[in-house]
Amino acid sequence: MSDKNILENALTELERDQLDSGWVHFVCTIESFPNVSDYVNNSRGYPNGATVRGLPLEDDLIVANDDSGRLMLKLATWRVSGDDISALQPFIDDGDISILTSAEFAALKPEETQNI
Repeated sequence: MSDKNILENALTELERDQLDSGWVHFVCTIESFPNVSDYVNNSRGYPNGATVRGLPLEDDLIVANDDSGRLMLKLATWRVSGDDISALQPFIDDGDISILTSAEFAALKPEETQNI
């Protein structure tokens, strides 16, 4: 077995999903989103000359379809570091943030309505 296969077999379902999809899928309570947004801005040095904020505004995020009011956010895996996950761990432990697989995220995404 190659080193690559050994590494791939050692991944959790969530890690495998992130590797395959290229995305980290989050749901976040509306109450904790300002703290998450502030963390991203502070850790990335925003606002700066070119970038005003690191995450979209709360009003621009999709709300999960499970009546929880949680906000949905997906970020490219290269944008999310281990330090980010460590900083968010207290919110994860408290249940304010969850990291989901692509399938779990898709199940919570509201169906788009078409105007005819």
